[in-house]
Amino acid sequence: MAVVGEQEPLTMRRGRAVRPKNSKGRPRGRHGTMVMLGQLGIVLLFLGVWQLLSGRVIDYFLISNPVDVIAKLYNVLGDSTMHGHIMATGQELILGWALGASAGAVMGWALGAFKTAGEIMEPILNAINGIPKVALAPMMLLWFGLGMGSKIAIASMIVFFLVFFNVYSGMRNVPQPLVEVARSMGASRMFVVRKVVLPSVSVPLFAGLKAGVSFAMIGVIAGEFISADKGLGYYSMTSTQQFDPAGLFAALVIIVAMVVFGSSLIGVFERRALKWQRD
Repeated sequence: MAVVGEQEPLTMRRGRAVRPKNSKGRPRGRHGTMVMLGQLGIVLLFLGVWQLLSGRVIDYFLISNPVDVIAKLYNVLGDSTMHGHIMATGQELILGWALGASAGAVMGWALGAFKTAGEIMEPILNAINGIPKVALAPMMLLWFGLGMGSKIAIASMIVFFLVFFNVYSGMRNVPQPLVEVARSMGASRMFVVRKVVLPSVSVPLFAGLKAGVSFAMIGVIAGEFISADKGLGYYSMTSTQQFDPAGLFAALVIIVAMVVFGSSLIGVFERRALKWQRD
């Protein structure tokens, strides 16, 4: 009979005793707290060193300092003009990521399902993928104009290849013996897809979706650097030209926050979709 307050028994793993994880897969006890404190300590150390170096070792106009960046953030986040910049970049990021991820997932699934078509198209797509996407930004501006469309096109092109190759690789690695066993036992096509194919593809798919957020942001910012009249890339370029390092770093903080939020949001869906791995 269990005793109230009694610790859970230890289990042996690789010759040493360890405590079991909780139902969500996170380690129990002080380990999680130590990890968070370590992360916080690294951030505070970085900010402290930055503050000490600014104006003493490195010129202020090159790196600003954390205090001024925080003050700048407080000011610009209350400005409707910055709200417009954030909305423009956010729309370009979401649309570019969504279009590129959707097209990449569909194409990866199709070419992975039809082996001959995949063998024909894979080297061609590899060759196209070898072209630096940022180098194609002027062409996107020529085709889609100087507005939001060109930034969406650049971002979606980058995300497309990332998601495509992840899904295509997952499709090629579907365990065929397991598929044949399921079919020999009378399983329907949808059952095979749901129980065999999807579990094989879901892990690389979500990896590509999460990485695609940061790569989509690269495409959006690159497009805004080249030609734009709004957006965080445009604001960053303007701050640089005006020798406003605090404004530049404030924009970078907002960009990083948007990427982290997007990746975290996808991570929530990933944990729900891949719950079967922990069960």
